[in-house]
Amino acid sequence: MEKLSRAIFFWILVLIFMVSAPAVVFYARGYRFDFSRGVFVHSGTISIKSNPQDIQVIINGKIADSKALNHINNSYNISGLMPDIYDISVSADGYQTWNKKSNVHSGLASEFWNVTLARNNYAKTEYPTPNIEKFFISPQSKFLIYTENNEKNLTAKILDIKDKEVVSTFVFEGWNFISDERKENIEWSPEEDYISVPVQKTLEEKINTKTKIAPDSDSEPRYSYFIIDTVKKTSLNLNEILKVEDINYVRWDPKDKNYLFYLSEDKLFRANINNTEDIIEIAQDISSFDLSKTNVYYSQMPNELVYKAELNGTGNRIQLTSDFPEDITRNFRLIAYDDNRIAFFTKNKTVYIFNDGELDRYFKKLGTDIEGIQFSDDGKKLLYWTKNQISVHYLRNWNVEPKRSENTSEDITRYADEIKNIQWFGDYEHVIFSLGKQLKFVELDPRDHRNSMDLIQASIENPLATYNHYLEKLFFIENVSSSSNLNSINFPETLPFLGIFNNQDQVSSNN
Repeated sequence: MEKLSRAIFFWILVLIFMVSAPAVVFYARGYRFDFSRGVFVHSGTISIKSNPQDIQVIINGKIADSKALNHINNSYNISGLMPDIYDISVSADGYQTWNKKSNVHSGLASEFWNVTLARNNYAKTEYPTPNIEKFFISPQSKFLIYTENNEKNLTAKILDIKDKEVVSTFVFEGWNFISDERKENIEWSPEEDYISVPVQKTLEEKINTKTKIAPDSDSEPRYSYFIIDTVKKTSLNLNEILKVEDINYVRWDPKDKNYLFYLSEDKLFRANINNTEDIIEIAQDISSFDLSKTNVYYSQMPNELVYKAELNGTGNRIQLTSDFPEDITRNFRLIAYDDNRIAFFTKNKTVYIFNDGELDRYFKKLGTDIEGIQFSDDGKKLLYWTKNQISVHYLRNWNVEPKRSENTSEDITRYADEIKNIQWFGDYEHVIFSLGKQLKFVELDPRDHRNSMDLIQASIENPLATYNHYLEKLFFIENVSSSSNLNSINFPETLPFLGIFNNQDQVSSNN
């Protein structure tokens, strides 16, 4: 009887093993039993990479296990999910909440690699810049130059960003900053040695040996450029040293710090500002030009064909385009990312895009009533916008979830009121903009809906704002006690590395 009991017990254990072993193996391989269908189903995963990292993830109203955090790539992986639609919520104390509905498919991961939360409140850093109007950050993000304008003179000051101290002041008597219609701005040279400042003044009329300003309705502005030497702390009038009255679109050579490019009477020149005899003519009949790190690109009338040449003006030019849309007007501006990606911004605010892509080569109209455009640094996306809508055109396949295809466009957000300060955020999966007094950012991810969050409430309507990727700071102008000053916030949070920093470190770094 005892032997029989042992035998029965043994075979029961064998039977349990035979039944449970496959179940354990199936479970380990990600399979789950679907009781509604009575079969094993390969489960799915939700992967989330966020900023900040110390977050709470809620799936269908239930808090996800905090052990789901992968410290190697700072991502949360919630596995073992049956194929279905899930409500996902990502939150953190002191931050706004991100949420989406997501389809989880059998054997696949639903990935969200760019979940960025904005704080409810940000500590502001104020800079001593009273009466600031415009500002431009240097290429190495060490300095910025800002302007103060009055009826008679333009004042430009250079500020050390880290020390928050003005290191140089320049006054251009009788000049004002160039009008917005000219679409020109102050430009730093790559090594921060020089700065070009576009200016204008109303032409004067001499009557009976007395000078008076011509009425606005009849006057023609006079344009000029001043070059600031940041090392010697001096300035000079470019038009005067080159002895050229008609100069437009001054751009610094990306390689040689003493050289710059400019247009004059539809001719493209490269000049050495320290040697007025070192000037070469690169091309004639030029409507617009742009620079990359290695080449100069220009559009040549009358057919507006695009060519590239070496920066030093030597060597043979190379033709890049062979045709143009029939309804093109003379280019207002040519913006080149490289040989294969060139945008054209016409005077009537129509944008065309030439893209020699990985899948196709096309030259087409992108949109009308466009206010501005900006390539992403990787050249895969082109941001463009009207007064009320922000859109993105994909120049290359985007193979990270959510995947997007080359030669497709998406409308990101739209408002009845005018939007301004549109620009890429550092991950190129978000866009920063202003709406009224509110500075905001919105994600590109179209799944379910696009999350939009408020960054800061300014004191003035549509304050001038610039996001600096290197410093991870959003700079903007505030108006306090009838005086404008530059402010900044830290955004996004400083991410911990392998758990070295904690959330308190993140909070303190923002102050």
